[in-house]
This record gives sequence, structure tokens and C-alpha cells, in this order.
Amino acid sequence: MADTPIPDEWALDVGGTVDRPLSLDRGYLRSMATETTDEAFSCVHNDDAEGRTWRGVPVGALLARAGPSDTATHGVVHAADPSYACRFPLDRLGGALLALELDGDPIPTDRGGPARLVPRDADGDCWESVKWVTRIALEDEVDPAADTARKLALSR
Repeated sequence: MADTPIPDEWALDVGGTVDRPLSLDRGYLRSMATETTDEAFSCVHNDDAEGRTWRGVPVGALLARAGPSDTATHGVVHAADPSYACRFPLDRLGGALLALELDGDPIPTDRGGPARLVPRDADGDCWESVKWVTRIALEDEVDPAADTARKLALSR
């Protein structure tokens, strides 16, 4: 993927309707408390995650540091590929994991490293497991036109 971030230059931005926008590098994220999950899902791109262990930072901890506004209702997780993003209700996004490791090693680029969103309730589907995460933007309203444009871009 041409837009995959180079791991040494990668940073995660957390912004939108927050009190304290953040830009966090991998070293800072690794210094935060981490959790593991064995959330399983399969992907059409041979990204079988069955029986794998993901380790990373709970998204809820990142959101707490950024201070969501009282009006924030959703968050959009953006990939390095500008044509892909996934919107989640704020409470569901807070329960996800921003994975930095897969089976004890840094996530390889072809598996979505350096950071991949792992929803805790993916129900076996991988389309919400955003690879190459670069930004989480909180919103206080959903723009149906922007959502439709994004879905059309993804279907091409």
C-alpha cells in the first residue's frame, strides 16, 4: 500500500470535538498501560486473525486523555489510505483496542502495523478492524452526505 506510514515517522492524532488534541508517537503509546485480546475475525484479504493475540492501548484511555466534548457522539477512525475510515458510536469505539502488537511482536505492515483498530465485538468481520490507523476524530454530529461519499469511494 503506497500510503502506509513508515513506522519510524508514524504518529496517532486524536482530535475533532475534544478538549486536548493529541499527537502520540509509538514510544509514547507503548509507555501507556496495555491490554490484550484474542478477538477473532477473518478477512477476505487473507488476514485471518483466528487464534491470534493482539496487545495495545484501550481506545477509551486515549479518548479520556483527549477529553471528549460533552456533545461528541461518534468517532471516525482513519487509515493511512485516505479512502478508508470507519465511524463508530463513541461508547463502542471506547471499548476497542488500538493494537500495537500481534502475538508478542510489533504488527507487521502487511497486517496493518504499526497500529490497527481491533473492535472487541467484531463478530468475525474484519471490515471494522481499520489497518494503518493514523487518526481518531470525534464528532458531535454525523454528516450523511460525507458518509455516503466515503461508502461510494470504497465501493469502486
